Amino acid sequence: MARKRKKKKRNYQIPISQVRPLKMRGPRYYLKHAREYPILGCWIYAQWKTSGIAPVVVAREQPNNRVVIGVCLIDSWCLGIKNAYAKVDASPNLFKRKLPQMCSDDPQKVSVEFAHDFIYGAKEYAEKYGFEPHKDFTKLMVNKVLDPPDMHPRSNAIEFGKDGKPFYASGPNDDERKINHIIRTLKRTAGEGNYDILIKIGPPPGFDEF
Repeated sequence: MARKRKKKKRNYQIPISQVRPLKMRGPRYYLKHAREYPILGCWIYAQWKTSGIAPVVVAREQPNNRVVIGVCLIDSWCLGIKNAYAKVDASPNLFKRKLPQMCSDDPQKVSVEFAHDFIYGAKEYAEKYGFEPHKDFTKLMVNKVLDPPDMHPRSNAIEFGKDGKPFYASGPNDDERKINHIIRTLKRTAGEGNYDILIKIGPPPGFDEF
């Protein structure tokens, strides 16, 4: 009698080397590709000329009709990019509601060229005096929401510094160590008498108790 041949079970498993990983489109993905998305608009705190400190907002439209946002806090008188953060996957309605808050309740729409001129110009002015942009500008990839520095022509119409020289006004979060570091840097890079400072003094400890 002829023996029945056992049917070999076919192996339908796909080799691991042929498995394609799923594309995860999270915050880092959208930030990494932000320059590929069209710019929705740019806004700045309307009182930037007199305040010396101004948030600048750059918003782009993600492929899924959501919004990616980059915000830079600019010290145009001395420190350049003082802070920065980014947000992705925001709904258009949420962005519209939050825009005034992001611009200190006084947003003014500006051209794409002006926004980049202001941010990069302040950054370069600060670097000339030894101040690097806030680490989150690159660490959180806020810089990816902006166009490259050489993409838009510079107007050279924005005046950085105050009265022709750096002017540092201490902020509420600037402790004594930071203030001293900034002053030492200005002495070294600008030279004695070529900068102005304003140290804001708060109430003495326990003042609120009275």
